[in-house]
Amino acid sequence: MKRQYRFSGIDCANCARKIEDLINKIEGIDSASVNFLMQKITIEAEDITPEIKNEILKAARKIERDAQIAF
Repeated sequence: MKRQYRFSGIDCANCARKIEDLINKIEGIDSASVNFLMQKITIEAEDITPEIKNEILKAARKIERDAQIAF
């Protein structure tokens, strides 16, 4: 399953890349892509559970504490 989510609070492309790297390390995620210009995160996973969503948000906030993701 492939899903796209809008985000806010990520201030630079370098931070977006770091967040992408962290999200790709989350167990259960096949691939993740963060598009800073479009302010979208594309996640590909078999099932995007509430636990995975929580891990994605934690990864984003590890880099940018004000990050918000519209799940």
